[in-house]
Amino acid sequence: NNNNNNKIVDYDAELNDSHSSRNSFEIEEDYAIHDIIKPLVKTNFRIATPGQPIAVEDDRVVFPRIVAVGSGNGIHLSPIFDKVIAMTQQQKGNAKLPKVVYIGTPFFDRDDKYESGTSTFRKIGCRCKRLMVAKDCTTPSYDEMRRIVVDWADLIFVSGGNSLFAMLRWQSIGLDLLLKEAATKGTVLCGGSAGCGCWFDSMQTDSLKPEACKYGEQVLEQLTAEQRLDWSFVRIRGLGLGPNVFCIPHVDTVGSNHVARVDIAKRMLLEHSMNDDENAPIYGLGIDEKAAMVYEHGKINIISGGYRHDGIGEATCYVLFVTELRNDVVVTPVSLGTDEWLTMEEIVERAVRSVEAVQNPMDLIVSEDVTNACRHRRGCSGNIEMIVSTNTSDDNALLLSSSSSFVDTTELGLFERLVLNTTTTTITESMDASRANNNNSEDICLPTDVPKRSSSLDRLVAVGLSSVVE
Repeated sequence: NNNNNNKIVDYDAELNDSHSSRNSFEIEEDYAIHDIIKPLVKTNFRIATPGQPIAVEDDRVVFPRIVAVGSGNGIHLSPIFDKVIAMTQQQKGNAKLPKVVYIGTPFFDRDDKYESGTSTFRKIGCRCKRLMVAKDCTTPSYDEMRRIVVDWADLIFVSGGNSLFAMLRWQSIGLDLLLKEAATKGTVLCGGSAGCGCWFDSMQTDSLKPEACKYGEQVLEQLTAEQRLDWSFVRIRGLGLGPNVFCIPHVDTVGSNHVARVDIAKRMLLEHSMNDDENAPIYGLGIDEKAAMVYEHGKINIISGGYRHDGIGEATCYVLFVTELRNDVVVTPVSLGTDEWLTMEEIVERAVRSVEAVQNPMDLIVSEDVTNACRHRRGCSGNIEMIVSTNTSDDNALLLSSSSSFVDTTELGLFERLVLNTTTTTITESMDASRANNNNSEDICLPTDVPKRSSSLDRLVAVGLSSVVE
């Protein structure tokens, strides 16, 4: 139930390379499958060591080439779609359009999802093959699957849907190992939602919600309001082909159980850090619905395909990590230039350095890109732990203390306007104007005198914030 939303799924830490104990896994039921797959959340799906090369050829290390999008529809956004096509053409060494294999297992091979998922590829003239493996009656032989996935495909696109079901099915028929073989050959792996998180070490998923089945729309019609809320996010193992992080797709959204995905991810990270059996810390990588993480040569770049889910601020990715005292989780946007590529370890190190540079936790120092940095948590949660400028050249771009809390979007909008002003007078006028239009003005508390910080860069402002009463 909802009281268990802070639970983290434990799983076997051993690699599953041999797959010697594969068992056939098929679900005939098309409705309400969560009770069937729930006992299997601890399954180990790893087929590689996350963040490491998957092969060495002629003294050349081979990393998978992955485009992980925060939502299934995000693949069709021009900046993301164009990057996917460019990566396939780079591998082929020519400008020919890629041959696309669509794997719709997470959506139980639904026809409508295939049509919508491949629409943009077909529109520009890509040849598409549909690999249907959700049930035994449509699953090709292993040799035929290998011919399609390894020998024919330039690009493999995995749909959104039920991540846990998909990986259980792939493991039982050997498709997971074929995906690894295709990656070794240089085939681009991409997808959104379930097709985003499956490549990482682990992922957050809503696979146990009652509508996460083939005919979810019909299931929802039969549920009461209380039943629709009665499920929990879980963290499951991924294939391990991508970076060694815990992936949170749709990080800028709230689940159908009315729980913010980012808040559950933070609880999962905290619980992991408090587990005595866990030796190494894990880091989270949240991906907005209209953002994508690109992974090549073991390094990461970020692409934004538009605004965040709430319509305000550019979509991006975020690093989540537990503080040294293990009592809080910091959420900070990944700030990379267009042509800047970093390893996941370098991205985390940059984020940690930003936190350590804070001299006064009640200060917020922002650059001209504050609107994008500030809004990344708007409307998703009651607490904002970290805001970092997207201007990486600004060493002073730091954080908003976790003691500050914004309870609605009006208050956060006020804050965004305030930090863009440089004088106490302007700030006071803005606050008074907001109070005139906001009946909840008592929720906003600002210090009587706002310190000004001198800077050679006129765009920098420091505002001391007192705690905001919830």
